[in-house]
Amino acid sequence: MNIFLFEYATCGAFRELEPSITVEGLAMFKTLLEGFNSPENHIQVSTFIDKRIDAFQGYPRIESGTQNDLFSKYLDDSDLFLGTAPESDFELYNMTKEAERHSTVNLGSSSNAVKITSDKYETYKKLKKIRRPKTEVFNVRTSLDFPVVAKPRTGVSGEGIFLIKNETDLISARNLNNYLLQEYIKGKPCSASLLIGDEPKILSINTQEIDGFAYKGAKIPAKIPLKPGDYEPLYQAAEKIKGLFGYIGIDFVYEDSGDISIIEINARPTTPIIAFKDVYGFNISKLIIDNYYKENIPGFTAKRTERTVVRTVAIKKGLQTEKIKGHVSFKGHSIILEEIDEDIDI
Repeated sequence: MNIFLFEYATCGAFRELEPSITVEGLAMFKTLLEGFNSPENHIQVSTFIDKRIDAFQGYPRIESGTQNDLFSKYLDDSDLFLGTAPESDFELYNMTKEAERHSTVNLGSSSNAVKITSDKYETYKKLKKIRRPKTEVFNVRTSLDFPVVAKPRTGVSGEGIFLIKNETDLISARNLNNYLLQEYIKGKPCSASLLIGDEPKILSINTQEIDGFAYKGAKIPAKIPLKPGDYEPLYQAAEKIKGLFGYIGIDFVYEDSGDISIIEINARPTTPIIAFKDVYGFNISKLIIDNYYKENIPGFTAKRTERTVVRTVAIKKGLQTEKIKGHVSFKGHSIILEEIDEDIDI
């Protein structure tokens, strides 16, 4: 059995590699690669690596921007495919659409589901009757109460998002193109990691550590008092988008009131997967394959520390130093995994 594993930055992005975002892609790729290469999977991984990336020796190196020359060939030569790319400029959609033209099995969501979830406004319209922030297309006016969040219709890692505090700020932003305005929801930014098969299954609830609106990491598991019944909006959101499959992430705000407000859906692997083995002990790559073959996916709970509280791992994006060895690094930027001492008992 052969799988073609592709991650946009790792495997030859056309654009310049922005280090603080590229390092997230490298970390996810590393986790999936190691997981698929685990002996328990009995699977061979095929991939290629951008020459700008020093890691992952042993795989063919390619020049930046030439991945399309190999992409089709690798799809044709593989039994399975798992790819991830940014939603920006519909990169993830275009990649998925191309994969569907080949006979290889896509372990992820359909191109139709990816197209919807790549556009935050289309996602908003699909999530009718589910709690989510009021959203409208930017046109230099708004019916929303200030402050409002301005964000690109497509984007990743908080790129281009900022707060508009009043009418003056709104007028100053009049030249924005392809932007949305969204109701500002007070609460804790979080994400849910789900596996979608015959039945959706929540694997983990994670915090999102945000600086301004830029994604800086996560804590896994999140320290929020959710009961099993509180997860229903997450399941409902996944069911609203037909064609979601395999691993997906749902961003939400855990409001001060205790409610969940859905922000967006990522139809692809997301950054929290890199801590799952440390926190829960499972191989996410194996679960993705088992999910496709309709194997039973067991429930998982976080490991316990010596103090018998749930182990919590922080994923941090930061600068590499001599004292800090990152899980993965690129041009001085690192993803760091750090066990933290928090009394989480869930």
